Amino acid sequence: MKPRRITSKQVAARAGVSQTTVSFVLNQVRNSNISEETRQRVFEAARELNYVPDVAAQALARGRSNNLAMILVNPHRQVFADPYIPNIITGFNQVAKAQGFRILLERIDQADEPSHVALIAQLLRGGEVAGAVISGCTPALEDEVQRLAQEGYPLVFLDVPALADSIPFVTIDHVAGVQAVIQHLINLGHQRIGCITYAPMADSHVTKRLAAYRETLERSGILYDEELVRLGAYDPESGRLAARSLMEQPHPPTAIFGMNDLMALGALAAIHERGWRIPQDIAVVGYDDMRFSPFTHPPLTTVHAPEIELGEHAGMLLFNLLSRKPRKLSSHLMMPQLVIRSSCGAAP
Repeated sequence: MKPRRITSKQVAARAGVSQTTVSFVLNQVRNSNISEETRQRVFEAARELNYVPDVAAQALARGRSNNLAMILVNPHRQVFADPYIPNIITGFNQVAKAQGFRILLERIDQADEPSHVALIAQLLRGGEVAGAVISGCTPALEDEVQRLAQEGYPLVFLDVPALADSIPFVTIDHVAGVQAVIQHLINLGHQRIGCITYAPMADSHVTKRLAAYRETLERSGILYDEELVRLGAYDPESGRLAARSLMEQPHPPTAIFGMNDLMALGALAAIHERGWRIPQDIAVVGYDDMRFSPFTHPPLTTVHAPEIELGEHAGMLLFNLLSRKPRKLSSHLMMPQLVIRSSCGAAP
């Protein structure tokens, strides 16, 4: 015979508290004004009774799923090797966990295929998730997402969508970040600044960052030179080969901008192999401020992109939509910050 499930009412009786207190403690509800002694008593009672929350019952009581979706649209092949998406998931998960929710991660490849477009609708209309944070989009997907938003499903984009007026978004102003680091090199006297993209030109984010690189040069009277641009391919080895190619030119650059820190890491390796000094012979800067950036030789000048905070803000905005209250959080553009270290030749 299947054993009877222990209920939160029994946990409350064992701990000498109300069921509401048990719910607040086990769901880690913030600002619930419950003492640490009471919390420990509830946890101990739950352990003694082998209490396991009934997720289906919780969802029924809430009137919605306990899951939220993080949907990656047409992600590149090394999406989890690059820290960008994992950092966003970290922030999003912290907010979701504090509210008693879990995150379901879903990739949508070939996002213009009708069956793939329908996946988001299946997740939401089928009740598998209560809301979704979406990274990336396509025209066909935008139409479907707009219909879902009009039906009242909570959705948040991680970029500025074409339908930004009807669906909230949070994103980082990477254009401003690129402009800041390139202008910093120009201020240091560099005229020939090489650029290594982190992906092929088909990536829309790459084209935006490259345009910002070009515009910043031209604004200072420096002609854009295609011979100073190389295409990376997500991993540091592609950055190493690209930097080697730049240094083999008759007139090599005096500085190299890695469009992310992985490209800059590869460039540092290529420069050391050639026997050049950094920054005396050539300066190097990156973008993202990954965890290893302060520990390279020399420490890497880069742009700090607040990716964990981006995930947190997306989660808070999604929960605000779930609450169906007037919006306290609106679409938001987060600002990156230039972090000056030794690799560019300027004092921190």
